[in-house]
Amino acid sequence: MKKKSYAKINLILDVIEKRQDGYHNIDGIMQMIDLYDEVEVKISDKFEITSNSKDIPLDEKNLVYKVYKALKEKYKFNERFSILIEKNIPVSAGIAGGSTNSAVVIEMIDEILGLNMSLDDKKQIGKSVGADIPYLLVGKTARTRGIGDELEILDSLPTTDILIVNNGVEIATPYVYSNIVPSGNSDRIDKLINVYKNKNYDEFFKGLYNVMEKVSISYCPEIQNIKDKMYEFNCIKSLMSGSGPTVFGIFNDDKDIKKAYDYFKKIYKNTFIVKTMER
Repeated sequence: MKKKSYAKINLILDVIEKRQDGYHNIDGIMQMIDLYDEVEVKISDKFEITSNSKDIPLDEKNLVYKVYKALKEKYKFNERFSILIEKNIPVSAGIAGGSTNSAVVIEMIDEILGLNMSLDDKKQIGKSVGADIPYLLVGKTARTRGIGDELEILDSLPTTDILIVNNGVEIATPYVYSNIVPSGNSDRIDKLINVYKNKNYDEFFKGLYNVMEKVSISYCPEIQNIKDKMYEFNCIKSLMSGSGPTVFGIFNDDKDIKKAYDYFKKIYKNTFIVKTMER
């Protein structure tokens, strides 16, 4: 069985407070995009992960292994699986490449073994492994709270062209969290949610923000250079996704996004024009 596993971007990302368990409560809006990996799952005589990419772990460090282990512990099955991950989504990029692979593996193992898991069952397994996985199992435009696992589905964002640029620098998410000052409240997002619900999309786009940018840019100033360059190509908004380093740009004009793509593609191989989407 084979499935596409789609990436996400954070249209808004705020860090509200540090929790007693060491995690952080966040608030924001996630959006799925049509940049994808392909994941194939087959029953096998031994468990193994293979990939066309040399940049991902193929052992117990891979989130796919962790969801397999979590499923096995809960549902007590004996089957083993061969899992092939054909990577296209940049690794350690802030757009959930590993988490989205894991989400579709949960779905495929459920389907192959007939576990009859509900969406909540799948989300609980996902949450135990990675905070983004519950969202990726849903794949709608959604407000995400808690550690990212509390979802409020919003009206669909109209299909929007997005430029994605990843410079290949790995930024450790724990490093970003450890250097961030929580905002303490969701007032700023509440106002933008109202703008979104009123379908004032240009105003909404211009208000997008990510509180992790400051920390990640101090670690990798090139992120700011990419953002600034996107504005030279007339984007409405340029923003870092997640903890970075991926930068996305929202454009109103097809010619502008194409010119920007042509410019960045010569510098960064992980440059893509994508569309927003829903599962």
